Amino acid sequence: MNVHNVLKLLHLIAVVVFLGDIIVTAVWRLLADRTREPRVMAYALRLVQFTDTYLLVPSVFALAATGMLRAYLLDISLWTNPALAAGQVCFMLCGVVWSQTLRPIQARQLAMAEAFSDSESSFDDYLLLTKKWFRWGIVAMALAFGSMALMTLR
Repeated sequence: MNVHNVLKLLHLIAVVVFLGDIIVTAVWRLLADRTREPRVMAYALRLVQFTDTYLLVPSVFALAATGMLRAYLLDISLWTNPALAAGQVCFMLCGVVWSQTLRPIQARQLAMAEAFSDSESSFDDYLLLTKKWFRWGIVAMALAFGSMALMTLR
């Protein structure tokens, strides 16, 4: 097995982990929030933070490193090829949406879920944030899958 094939394999593993984490996170959140049980919701949010830290973030670095290294070794210009450039922009925008919108909402919701009382208003606020999280999550997911499509189908 040559270095190109090893890098390609590592890149594909990172893609699976990255996209899998995004999808599983959405499913966990949806199922946990449907219980309306604060402990279950808080637990799911802690799991999301855990997988973001130990799966999503490392997969982002692996994707960037293996993609750029393969392009360099194969003498492929990442910014002059329109599909590759657009794919990278989608990937970066996905990261911006995650870091600037999704992650802060998750942290706020975790604090809310851990402090829930019998007050319905705080739960209503939590559900409003959930709707915002899912809307932005769909944007992030579309960007991630768009990036994959652009990079693969070029």
